[in-house]
Amino acid sequence: MLQAMKLKDKIVVIVGGSRGFGKALANLFIAEGSKVAIVSKNKENVESTGQEIGATPFVADVRDEQSLRDAAEQIHKQFGRIDIWVNSAGVFKTFPKEDLIDMDKAHELFDINFFGAVFGCRTAFPYLTESEGVMINILSSAALDATRAKNAKLYAASKWALRGWIEAYRGEKAESPVKILSVYPGGMKTHLHDEAIPEDFENFMDPVYVAEKVIDSLKLDNPEPDLIIKRPKV
Repeated sequence: MLQAMKLKDKIVVIVGGSRGFGKALANLFIAEGSKVAIVSKNKENVESTGQEIGATPFVADVRDEQSLRDAAEQIHKQFGRIDIWVNSAGVFKTFPKEDLIDMDKAHELFDINFFGAVFGCRTAFPYLTESEGVMINILSSAALDATRAKNAKLYAASKWALRGWIEAYRGEKAESPVKILSVYPGGMKTHLHDEAIPEDFENFMDPVYVAEKVIDSLKLDNPEPDLIIKRPKV
């Protein structure tokens, strides 16, 4: 019989945990008694957040798979295991002009949103197999319905690509003890939209609200494999 997961003393790694949703999620895990490692490429930000919320900071760039592997090795060495790994690093970029695509921006978008999560899955899997742990991938509702992705078609495409990869990966790893979960939140009020504030930004969700939904699902006997989090009706 499945038992609800107890988060106390779990070793949690949150990639992209220094700001926004990742930081909100780290805070909630800590409140549950978990020991949290946060990972970011920005040394100053991740160390400042770590000190603020009581998480252990590690520096790695999700675009560099070896960088992530080095960080995971350090985390495993320090804590002895990894129970939960969250791929939360992401960027949002708009492309309002139809004539030319800024390919530097486009490649950065896919390198972080798609390949960053792919590298995170590949890095975490051996450790999670050892602990019979959980992998959580933060996608977007745009990976389910991209019709409202105005000027953000490539962002939506990066999330659709990730959704396809994770579903195939989940199928390949079906016999493993690792739970592979996906989260599809609607818009959140985070720094992700600093470049271009959406018209309805005031109606976006507080990242703490979304993080609470993730924690609530994780604590169920059978966590939702594809958790869709919509904006609450006002």
